Amino acid sequence: MSQSQKSAYYQALKDAGVQFTKHYREYSTEELAAAYTKLAQQSDGALPPEPLVQAPRPGPQPTPPPVRQRDPNELAGQRQNTKPDDVPLRTDEAGLVWYQEEVRKPATPRPRGRRVLTYMESGTETETVRNGEYVESFEIAGRGVARPAEVKITLPNYQVGIYKDRRFPFKVVIYNENRGFDRVDVESYFGGADLVPKEVKRKYVENVLCYDMRTVIDHINTEYRQLRLAGRI
Repeated sequence: MSQSQKSAYYQALKDAGVQFTKHYREYSTEELAAAYTKLAQQSDGALPPEPLVQAPRPGPQPTPPPVRQRDPNELAGQRQNTKPDDVPLRTDEAGLVWYQEEVRKPATPRPRGRRVLTYMESGTETETVRNGEYVESFEIAGRGVARPAEVKITLPNYQVGIYKDRRFPFKVVIYNENRGFDRVDVESYFGGADLVPKEVKRKYVENVLCYDMRTVIDHINTEYRQLRLAGRI
């Protein structure tokens, strides 16, 4: 039995109100199948003999952004908080849609970018509270006239790139030719972090936790073949 079948049995039992005594990964597919079969027999037809395994289908694809080259002067972190993470920046000549530019560590030291945040500062006031034999002091927001203030944040000197390749259902994280599938995309595909098959390996692309592309692709191809042989798709 495949991982998709295990996930389907688990979700169907959960939807039916079953309280599990173990973690998902501690159950075998056969255990969940037997529990579901018993529950279906007791439901007097309210549950189907077997839960349906849904084959993932891609949704409508948004119009990609215009083709343009990467800006060689792009700084790591310069677009932080300036756009939603799911809004692409550009399409390159190979048809890859970029959501975040790859900025490698410079070979020689160079100035970093700085983000300047402006806010209204009203200062602080100290309040004192006596509790028995103890006296406690703490600060609260001031009640005076607010004045403009700034916080300057030094940006990192590198960042991973993130792009979407139409050959894959997940975004790809890249740094210095090291690649992995976006962690959130893969976990959403399988229904959550706990439902990701153990055969699918994690890896780091620089400082970003991802999933190994080869093991993800191999697992999905194996599942697809099993579903085809079972006549489910």
